[in-house]
Amino acid sequence: MTTSRHPVIVGVDPSPAAFGAVRWAADEAVRRGEPLHVVHALEVHGPLEEVPDQHGPAIDAATEIRRWQPGLQVTTATWHGEPARVLIEQSRGAGLVVVGSRGSGGFHALLVGSVGVHLAAHAHCPVLVVHHAERWAGPESPLPHREPVVVGADGSNDAELGLRLAFEEAAVRGVPVHAVRTWHEPEHRWGRSSDPAGLAAAAERALATDLEPWRSRYPTVAVRARVEHCPSAPGLLDAGRGALMIVVGARGRGGFPGVRLGAVTHQVLHHADAPVLVARHG
Repeated sequence: MTTSRHPVIVGVDPSPAAFGAVRWAADEAVRRGEPLHVVHALEVHGPLEEVPDQHGPAIDAATEIRRWQPGLQVTTATWHGEPARVLIEQSRGAGLVVVGSRGSGGFHALLVGSVGVHLAAHAHCPVLVVHHAERWAGPESPLPHREPVVVGADGSNDAELGLRLAFEEAAVRGVPVHAVRTWHEPEHRWGRSSDPAGLAAAAERALATDLEPWRSRYPTVAVRARVEHCPSAPGLLDAGRGALMIVVGARGRGGFPGVRLGAVTHQVLHHADAPVLVARHG
């Protein structure tokens, strides 16, 4: 496929959204200094199998990419297999997988398709789901480049990876990071009252602690710490309005053991307008 240790993978089909995702993927590959691998799956049930393809979405996408980014190394592959299975397998050893939120199939009322959800839950690397990617299907539509990167920071392992990815993205783009932590009053028993001021102060201290090493590593990145008294998903969605992208961990604190995609991430994937970068470990 490629000699790089961490290529950017992008899944394509004949839809305009796929070409918008391709533009995001090419931009990410250039910023990372990595090659881009364009993958098309033919929706054939059965064993995964790579097949020759002289004409098709992957070839078409690669042709356009070479016009947009003539110095970028681009390879292509076409596979027999369900798209989610193919891309999950291709994600092994990759640095990032990029898809449009909806491809050429599925229900038009759904904001994010099954491929994006399955990738976010099962890929072996971070996943960028580009919502409404048809907005950037042609080079006449510039990609966002001044808006902040919004990241959820709840102290979980995946959120720590999310902070790293958010600061990396912000640093190479020269934009600020808006870090969001939410808190809520727990359910009480036996009539005991809560301490909202104490809970808010604790959340502020925890967020400051989580951000400190990344502020030190990326001193040129402007940071806004935002602590909200609300459920996590609405807080992130509100902060992410007009953002360049929203970065979330695949799983946050709490939840059931074995669940690969947390409820907050699931809601953000389904309701965000901005691209969503799901931070997950291999």
